[in-house]
Amino acid sequence: MIQFGNSWLLLLPCAALALAASVLAYRYSSFRPPMPWRAVLPALRFCALFLCLALLLRPLWHHDVRREELPVLAVLVDESLSIARHDSVLRAALQALPTLEADVRLYGFSSKPRALSAADSLKTTGVRTDIATALATIQAELASNHLAGILLVTDGQYNTGRNPLYVAAEFSVPIHTMAVGDTLEQRDIQIRRLLTNEIGYAGTKMPVDISILALGYEDQQVAVSISRGGTVLSTIRTRLPADGIILPVSMEYTPPSAGLHQLTASISRLEGEATHANNVATVPVNILENRQRVLLVAGAPHPDLAAIHSILRHEEEREVTTRVQKNAQTFYEGPLPDSLAAFDLIVLVGFPGSNASPRIAQRFAASGTRLFFVLTQKTSVALMRDFFGESLPVVPVQGRSLYGEAAFELTPLGRQHATLQDLPPISTLQLPPILFNATRWQVNPDARVLAQANVGGINVDSPLLVVRSRGGMRSAALLGSGMWRWKNLPEDLADSDGWWPALLDNLAQWLLAPEDNRRVRVRPIQQTFAGGEAVQFSGQVYDESLQDVDGASVILDITAPDGTRFPYTLAGLGNGRYAADIGTLPEGSYSYEVRALRGEAPLGMDTGTFTVGELVLEYSEMRANVPLLRQIADRSGGRYLTVHDMNALERILAADSLFVPRPTVETRERALWQWPLLLALVLALLTSEWVLRKRVGMA
Repeated sequence: MIQFGNSWLLLLPCAALALAASVLAYRYSSFRPPMPWRAVLPALRFCALFLCLALLLRPLWHHDVRREELPVLAVLVDESLSIARHDSVLRAALQALPTLEADVRLYGFSSKPRALSAADSLKTTGVRTDIATALATIQAELASNHLAGILLVTDGQYNTGRNPLYVAAEFSVPIHTMAVGDTLEQRDIQIRRLLTNEIGYAGTKMPVDISILALGYEDQQVAVSISRGGTVLSTIRTRLPADGIILPVSMEYTPPSAGLHQLTASISRLEGEATHANNVATVPVNILENRQRVLLVAGAPHPDLAAIHSILRHEEEREVTTRVQKNAQTFYEGPLPDSLAAFDLIVLVGFPGSNASPRIAQRFAASGTRLFFVLTQKTSVALMRDFFGESLPVVPVQGRSLYGEAAFELTPLGRQHATLQDLPPISTLQLPPILFNATRWQVNPDARVLAQANVGGINVDSPLLVVRSRGGMRSAALLGSGMWRWKNLPEDLADSDGWWPALLDNLAQWLLAPEDNRRVRVRPIQQTFAGGEAVQFSGQVYDESLQDVDGASVILDITAPDGTRFPYTLAGLGNGRYAADIGTLPEGSYSYEVRALRGEAPLGMDTGTFTVGELVLEYSEMRANVPLLRQIADRSGGRYLTVHDMNALERILAADSLFVPRPTVETRERALWQWPLLLALVLALLTSEWVLRKRVGMA
């Protein structure tokens, strides 16, 4: 069918115009051609002129192409290591696929699917299994095709991604599942979990908890060891429990030095195990060089000083140094340390006192170390105002010597702040009152009031606990004293006994925690990679205003355990995001350094560590998860099969009303004014007319 950009009725005046031009050109010619050329020549000109005029109306030729689209059967085959033991069975099953009147497409998957040319191109080396992502990806990729069914060939054990049952319940076509692997419980010993602290300190013991599952080896004795760099650090012998019972094993590790340590837990091998690969597990530990160094300075002896000192020293990783002011220049415990900047936190209890030297007060204020200030009756409010106005979250506006008692009332913001999380659920108004000063305080704009004074049940809007975070520096001020009574409560308040130690510990942790305002932030997508798993990095780059930076040169240098450095470049993803896939690395602990440049100007840098450990994920379950495969099939309307049921697949698909060719109609069109054949026809008509005119003697 031909359609025109304008009304087809315009063809009539076009024909009349072409006819008139052709007839008049020969009727009034000085030479009249002989018959039959007298009719042929005007006809040739008419046809050429009419075609030219008709093409100006922009005709389109439409026609429908009807065909049948074969149904698509997507065959998803598990390529993870957990199925490698059954590789020959898997390939034989695929080669036994029946000949179907369908478009059969083969895919392999582990963490994500990939197209396969044939069963021979399978690679059962995947270190993770993500069934849900594989199903969802194939459904999205084949959305425009006649996807009529999926055959999922796997052992049903997944260790990454969503539960595939959720995807199956929403699937638009049946998922037929085929189980590959052992359906009976295998004799095996495996480490199910290895736990320790992510951060430790050199010379400080760390707990190492190992969970062991044994199947078929009840009451047999094994050796459990932890090692680092191939050196065994500790070994204990234990007897295995009955099948299915988790055996907890507790050990200890004392790191000798700082750095990234990779601990390996292992179980001695027994005869007849399904695999020995899951007898080993690794975990990275970041060991810090020094303990947290805290300087506790008091303006005078005070009960709060002893209470705070005992709580801060409770954590083994803290090193607390105490100085109590004796007079303007000296302290009871000795002189002040030469460098205050060497401390991570300075706690000022009633300091500066009334007899403190302004020079020493100035030294604390200019130390650049994070401060925690506790107000007592010995505090010189004037010295505090003169020297600590820029260092603390509050500034005294009008100093007073009047002290009174008040209850400690949390503000709504305080209840949400990190320092007051995970504390015993008590009403702070029940705690013994504290002494607070009637001084009028000015809270800095970037500070947050976490608690206020409550006198006689009335909130007097006087801050008691204030915190501030500015430019990576944190500080806190507790504008009251007498908290030592919170540590020695009567029996009727026994439930509140641990509240003050927990609050002080949280405050110390918050003050000591690093604040992330880096302009270059690049991290591996996970801290530990399994052996054979691709190591990937991602991150962001910002300018001085913390705005996204595109087009930067982001260089990643990875240092191997033997000191070898490998340079890589992160690719830009837009909006200040960058990423790199550097492939697989040998087992070991690695450090990395990232530098970002815009042109020749440096933007910043980042550093970190990661580990590549032995593979255990794919060997945590050694038998096929048949119940899961049955549920996937049931929820999606498919059928559960075994490798011996491959011949039944053709019968199942033939009975499926969806698995039939789909009639399609494709409408095609051609712009005739751009069709070379029509243009060639016009030229042929005009050329024929010209040749014939010459032959009959016309000019």
